[in-house]
Amino acid sequence: MIHIVTDSTAQLTPEEITENDLHVIPLQVSFEGKTYRDNVDITRQQFSDMLKDDETEFPKTSQPALGQFVETYEQILNDDPHGSIISIHLTHVISGTVETARSAAQQVEGDIRVIDSQSTDRGMAFEVLEAAKLAQKGSTPDEIEKAVVAMIPEISLHVFVNSFDYLVKGGRASRAVGFISSLIQLKPVLELKDDQLAIVAKCRGAKKMHKVRDEITETLIKDPKVKEVGLSYVDSTEDVDVVANRIKEARPDIHVLVRLTCPVIMTHVGPGGFAIIYK
Repeated sequence: MIHIVTDSTAQLTPEEITENDLHVIPLQVSFEGKTYRDNVDITRQQFSDMLKDDETEFPKTSQPALGQFVETYEQILNDDPHGSIISIHLTHVISGTVETARSAAQQVEGDIRVIDSQSTDRGMAFEVLEAAKLAQKGSTPDEIEKAVVAMIPEISLHVFVNSFDYLVKGGRASRAVGFISSLIQLKPVLELKDDQLAIVAKCRGAKKMHKVRDEITETLIKDPKVKEVGLSYVDSTEDVDVVANRIKEARPDIHVLVRLTCPVIMTHVGPGGFAIIYK
């Protein structure tokens, strides 16, 4: 049997996790002297609420410990000695999680394939769900690994950052850039593509950001190949609701999932941030 492992940055519904028998390893977030496991010790809504509190210490995120991966892999293979594992994780551009998974795989005897999703959130979930579907159809580990890697270029992921402050606090931008950006109300739009996280638009104010949001929405609507869209947000559904309603009006055939993103993304994007992800 083939078993699928991923981490908690994947935007998966509880139903998808249960129906596909997925193994999800939680990332961690620390603040106010306490460490919480994503979606185990703290919900995404609770984290979103705490992130908005200016008096709360800025949180720090951390990848799962090596032992968590080793324990998960060993438990799966002890229960199914002849089984194989496909382990799909958050892009190395954002976290060292995938490298930890690879190190763990080397310590466990068995067939374990670790894949850098080169994505996150619903983009990574697309890959995880594809792997699960192929496993259920009887595909081999080689076939699944090849198919997942092949679909990576087909995934489009844009992140809208409402304020540079959280990118600076999270170590993703220098303080000098953050200070200048706050003065001119710069709202960057980032794209995760070709194994890089790059700024594709620098919006001075909400009006320009909404224009870019609408342009991306129209682009995916006009692409007949697009069948799945993920709309993830940090604290407000205002922007993603606009996108969801436009897609529903123009392309009711597209499946749209709207959900809170994970603490790792919330921490770097900050309040008001959201993402448009599609394939």
